[in-house]
Amino acid sequence: MEVKYVTLDDVRRMLDGLSKEEKESLLAEQMKKLSAESRAQVLGLSESGLTIITGSFISLNSDVTVNIQNASGFEPEALLNALVQFRKSERESK
Repeated sequence: MEVKYVTLDDVRRMLDGLSKEEKESLLAEQMKKLSAESRAQVLGLSESGLTIITGSFISLNSDVTVNIQNASGFEPEALLNALVQFRKSERESK
């Protein structure tokens, strides 16, 4: 009986062979399976002081609260970059 092993490099090569749409779909599916802490780490937010919350929530004692609904042309990357810069400037001023 032959046993075949799939290495991390094999997985990377398979992912590189996917189209942009296929990669986005697969990554979105896998991101949903991660805990909130893991998603923040993967997105590079673990050291930013930002918390990602989905669904309805009540904000208590927060520095910044953002609520965006039905916004056409919304660029989440620009918002996240602005918030990260805000946090960095807050830390530097202390």
